[in-house]
Amino acid sequence: MLQRSRKILIISDVENAGQSMEKSLGTGYEFFHTPAQEPVFTIGGRTLPDVVVLDITDAALRVRVERAMHFDERVSELTVVCLVNEEENDEKTAGYASDSFFIVCRSDDLHEAAEKIKNIFDEISGVSENGNADKCDDDILSGAQPSLNSMSYQLIKAISLIAEVKDPCFRGHSRRSASLAKEIVKRMGGTEEEQLNIYCAALVHDIGMVAIPDYIVGKRASLSEEEFNDLRQHTIIGSKIFSGVTQIPEINQGIRWHHERYDGTGYPDGLSGEDIPLAARIIAAADAYDSMTSEMVYRSSMQQQQVREEFIKGSGTQFDPEIAKIMLSIIYDDKNFERRQISKNDWKILLVDDDPMILKMAEYILSRYKQYKMLQASSGRAALKILREETDIDLILLDVEMPLMDGIETLIRIRSDEMTRSLPIIFVTADSSKETLSKALKFGISGYITKPFTPTFFVKKINEILNKNI
Repeated sequence: MLQRSRKILIISDVENAGQSMEKSLGTGYEFFHTPAQEPVFTIGGRTLPDVVVLDITDAALRVRVERAMHFDERVSELTVVCLVNEEENDEKTAGYASDSFFIVCRSDDLHEAAEKIKNIFDEISGVSENGNADKCDDDILSGAQPSLNSMSYQLIKAISLIAEVKDPCFRGHSRRSASLAKEIVKRMGGTEEEQLNIYCAALVHDIGMVAIPDYIVGKRASLSEEEFNDLRQHTIIGSKIFSGVTQIPEINQGIRWHHERYDGTGYPDGLSGEDIPLAARIIAAADAYDSMTSEMVYRSSMQQQQVREEFIKGSGTQFDPEIAKIMLSIIYDDKNFERRQISKNDWKILLVDDDPMILKMAEYILSRYKQYKMLQASSGRAALKILREETDIDLILLDVEMPLMDGIETLIRIRSDEMTRSLPIIFVTADSSKETLSKALKFGISGYITKPFTPTFFVKKINEILNKNI
């Protein structure tokens, strides 16, 4: 039986908290830390930990964090070990105690908490207290290596989409960059294996973006110095996410150093010349090309001649001179400018809702993005009329509770029409009951957005569904 990962997230209001816990538990665990004042309950923006340790000395702050976790659907079912002082009588924390929420007395060496965590992982893995659960993941997985190899490239491709969901402007960026990086290696005389490795590395080069705040990633205006410093962390975060992936060294090299510059003025480590790994120098050029030729929230894409001039100007400063030469040859050969961002300028989205405030709010949110054109209908019948007239709708956002013809009936009619039956549909609903969603799933909804929603989640969900239908 494969041993589960042992990821422990420590949420604390004490500086350097968790060191005693790490020492007491020993090896075999991965530790992640987040401040209690602004906690992040996931690892790298996506992955859930196996166990959360609340080591918060401020009782009021501890209760706020507990409440936030309790009402967050993603993390409410996580196993939590909460540390309290022996003399504390915290009734609110005690009220959260359950089969997955354990209250443990805090001690200097945290021995009691460590034992509780060990027991939790023993129960998770089905291993008795005296069982042999010490065989490391690498040893276990080595026997399955041939099977894993057949899956690995598909998994990397799937992982690459995570960063694209972050913001509409990322759509297709990783794949275009990967294709271009592969072409560079091919023109350098690289083997098929080397081409495939650089392709995989370029696919995930921006994975660290998942941990960067949305207001920074999608900001239309110039970033402040502080915001830019936060953005630069994506290279370090990404390399940490893939730190255990050693079979293809180009992956970590590309993730960490694709923003280094040949003259040494890049980040995160200020490497220069050939001290920058070749994979990173290649991905840097491919990444820059696609960024220049793609529509961004803050600027339009460059024309091919402008891009050519940028590579001439950046040769020996931003780019490796030899790679810049290859890029110029690729640009010269691309007579029809086919390597630019080729995607629809407008994604047509039909929002069906009888609430004028929801219609106005959605229109305002999507007006920030050039990619989206919104059509609106205040009833199911009006939506069906629009669908008969507009043949290029890309996505439908459908309210559930509407008079005369509700969302379920509208969904059934859309699915019964040959012209519209394959359109992706997201329910936008205040009714997220199992009964309603079960009905909707029978007729093939692509997802749902619960009211009230935040602008960030609204755009992310739309982008996620559109990515699946590229």
